Formats: sequence, structure tokens, C-alpha cells
Amino acid sequence: MQTVLLGWLVLSMTDSSSMVGLLFAMRSAPNLLVGFVAGAMTDRVDRRLIMRLTTCGMVLVSWLIAWLWWMDVLSVWQLLLCTGLFGLCQAFESTARQAYTFDVVGASAAVQGLAVLFLAQRLGGVLGSLLAGATLEWWGVGVSFLTMGLAYAGGAAALWTLRQRGGAAPHVQESMWHNVLAYGQELRNNRVMQSLMLSTAGAELLGFSHQVLLPILARDVLHSGATGLGMLTAGRFLGGVLGSALLTALRPVHGRGKLLLAILGLFGAGLTVLAFAPHFWFAVACVVVVNIMAAATDILHMALLQHSVTNEQRGRAMGAWVVGIGTAPLGHLEMGYLAGLAGASLALVLNGTALIVLAVTLALALPRLRRL
Repeated sequence: MQTVLLGWLVLSMTDSSSMVGLLFAMRSAPNLLVGFVAGAMTDRVDRRLIMRLTTCGMVLVSWLIAWLWWMDVLSVWQLLLCTGLFGLCQAFESTARQAYTFDVVGASAAVQGLAVLFLAQRLGGVLGSLLAGATLEWWGVGVSFLTMGLAYAGGAAALWTLRQRGGAAPHVQESMWHNVLAYGQELRNNRVMQSLMLSTAGAELLGFSHQVLLPILARDVLHSGATGLGMLTAGRFLGGVLGSALLTALRPVHGRGKLLLAILGLFGAGLTVLAFAPHFWFAVACVVVVNIMAAATDILHMALLQHSVTNEQRGRAMGAWVVGIGTAPLGHLEMGYLAGLAGASLALVLNGTALIVLAVTLALALPRLRRL
């Protein structure tokens, strides 16, 4: 719901594709700013507590936007600030959530456990996208953000039922300062972590930034309105469902690095095909395929990062992933700028081609990554 509501609202308020890019950049910027801190804190504090508090924070931000809208005082800068608060909460929550999943399932089932987690998220995303489009059409912005806050409240209530830390949770808790120092040393010395951070950053910068164009495609290219945006975003999450479901069946075998690089290349190819979608439903199908690849890259990056460090540093490994996806603001700004300058189709072609080139370059230049 958040993706649909924020994108549609800022486009309605400003009629600017660049502002859509700026808004999504604001949501992603905290990943880069607090990723290392989030990783160190996740290794220091009970991961369940972090998830609970940050989810409650997203409830409050959702209702704040609804209240500002009903009071007829919501401005663009307030919307951008609230979007940044969403991003801050999500940076800490996602770091803790992924590490906690590993705590529950253990190293041998890490890929499958993360895939199940993403499957649940994407199923919720499909329903949320459709619900957001419908509530915008029927009841408007205020009710839509109120509904989103209620959805977050349900998630927070579920998190308060967790009773166990998980069998793989580390029992030794270092001081925060020692955590940060050890984090820096690990980043300097661990070549595998460096390669995976680079790959994560490239995928985020060139691939995941396509979400910026969905409101523009729905309104200006496909002429499908808010309902069409809801369907396109639902297709994005449906692709995530399918990609996650496919990885739940992946057995613990070698060659996941090669699989990751192949999927990155297919990710770029899908973006290029989306650029030439002749009608709405073909575009929806392309969005589904693109996000099958997107989900698979996310899950493989997270699993391989957690396997690249000791058990006591897995929170920090997820912090490294959060820092990698912190390049998203640059991608969002770049995609929004290109769309405004040359059109949405050319922006997709350029980014898709660049992602294919990145996959080939990583395969040739980083043999360690191929051998994972």
C-alpha cells in the first residue's frame, strides 16, 4: 500500500516525474545513512524488539499523513519528511527481520527460510496494492493511509506474539563500539562481502528503481489511472511471490553465485522488454517477470551475505545489505530524471541494458562471486 499511495499522492500533488523519483529516493536514503548502525544494533539488541518498535513507528507515520490530509495542511515537504521516516523505520526493521529469520531456520535452510519470508511479504504486497488502488478510487487519500496504518498495526500485533529468539541467535553480545569496529574490519578484509555489496548496489541502482516509473506508466503511457497503478504494483508483488516460491524449492547446492549473476542479466532483459509493452496487460506480465528476478536477487544476496560471516556478525552482514540497497536514492533520482527528459520507455531501456552489462562485468571481474 505504501508504494502505491506515496507514488500516486506525490504525482497528484506535483504532476512531476522527477518528484516521484525524489520521493522514492527519500524513502531509500536512510538505508545508506543508517545501514551500518542498524547492522551493529541488530547484533546488540533483541531483534524482536527492533521489529516491534519500528513497525509501531510506521503505524504512527501512516496516521500522521492521514491526519494532515484531513486537516488540509499536507504539503510536499511534509510528505517527503514522512516518507523519510518510513524509510528509517524500514531500514532497522528489515535488517532485524532477515537476521531473525536466519535465527529461526538456521544456516542449512537460510535460502528457503528467506524465500518463505519474502513469499509472505509479496502476497501481502499483492493484496495491499489492489487495496490501495481501490481505496484511492472509492474513499480517497485519508482513508487509504488510515487503512495502511491499520495493516501495520496488525503486523505489530503479530510480532508481539514471538516468544523465542531462535536457535541460531548469537548469545554473546559485544558492546556497540566494538560491534562497529569489528564491522569496519570485516568489510575491509572480507572480499566476498565486498563483492556481494557491490552486486546488491548495482541491482538496486539499475533494476529496482523501475518502481519509480509505475505511476508514470499507469497515468501517462498506459492511461489506466489509479486502479491500473494498483494492478501494476500488484503485478510487481505477484512477481515477488513467484520468485520467492521458486527459491523455496532450491536445495542447498553450490553455484548460487552463478545463479545470482544469471538472474541479474535476466532482470535487465525484462526491463528492456517492459519498455516496449504494447498494451496494459502485456505491461503487467512484464512487471511480474521483472520482479520474479528482483525477488530472487534479493533473497540470494541476503543468504550469501549471511553465509559469508560468522554467526555473531550476521546482523552486520544484513546491515551491509541495507547499505547496498542504500544506492536506491541515486537510482530513483536517475530514473525519474531520465523519464522526465527522454520518456519512461527510454529510461527502462538504458537501465535494463546497463544491468545486463553489470552482470557480465561482475562475472568476468569477480571470480570469487562466481564460485559462491
